[in-house]
Amino acid sequence: MKHVIPQDATWLPGMKTLMADPTDHLNVHYYPDIEYVRRGETPLCLQLLMPAGVIPRNPADTVGQQQRVLHPLIVYVQGAAWGEQDVYGSLPRLVRMAEQGYIVASVKHRSSKEAGFPAFLQDVKSAIRFLRANAERYQIDPERVAVWGDSSGGHAALMVGVTGDMPEFKTEDHVGYSDSVNAVLDFYGPTDVTHINDAPRNPVYTADKDNIPEDILFGGCVVEHPEIAQPGNPLNYVSEDKDLPPILIVHGDRDSMVPFQQSVLMYQKLIECGKTVEFYKVFGAEHGTCLWTPEVMKIAEQFLGVCLS
Repeated sequence: MKHVIPQDATWLPGMKTLMADPTDHLNVHYYPDIEYVRRGETPLCLQLLMPAGVIPRNPADTVGQQQRVLHPLIVYVQGAAWGEQDVYGSLPRLVRMAEQGYIVASVKHRSSKEAGFPAFLQDVKSAIRFLRANAERYQIDPERVAVWGDSSGGHAALMVGVTGDMPEFKTEDHVGYSDSVNAVLDFYGPTDVTHINDAPRNPVYTADKDNIPEDILFGGCVVEHPEIAQPGNPLNYVSEDKDLPPILIVHGDRDSMVPFQQSVLMYQKLIECGKTVEFYKVFGAEHGTCLWTPEVMKIAEQFLGVCLS
């Protein structure tokens, strides 16, 4: 039984008053550095945001189990040119999703300098399986899972979406659980990196031939040897006879790092094969700059609302 404290009647000269908002649910629980898998001696962790009033539970505790509400899950992949991620960078904007009732996990994967393709993809899939395996603990609905990423994280989101449960990308952790998803949100991610220089691109990203991100990822020059990048090209996994989750693509028309045409290639292939896709061009947006507008966030929320309803 809740104990009600009586209202304090003190009134002092010069004291100002404000009214509380009983509808306020801006309190989001944050659980840092949850290990989801270990690669050798290296732990990989995720950052977890949970809506107000939702806390991790002991699955063995059956008290109140009938009253538990399961929440849809968003797995977020922070972009970093497939390198070392700042998994905390997007947490402020993801808080908004937790406020609306989503469980949100920002996932750290191995850097491409540590392990090339398909390491990042295997890691994100491991995180999805871990969360499904622990769905009861974190009050996740395992049937309502979306993957969202920006830049290289957008590429990761696409790859997860188009390779659901493919055995060649599964590792031995939580193998009994699915890594497929119900929705994909790709924000300005690369797709066919063998054509990434076909459109105008800031030359700073290709000036140092030893540090071109896509070449590091695939272990060689993808322009001179396009065949080495094909296993990581999401277009290659799209076909008319293959079921895919709905995909939302958002890209700025002034992106100097990942040209807008990269998203055009993906959209055209999805449309050609009759898949469900929404594509938004953000006028005036650079690579992630000026793109995360309230309107864009509203579009993402509506897309998730339909796909994970």
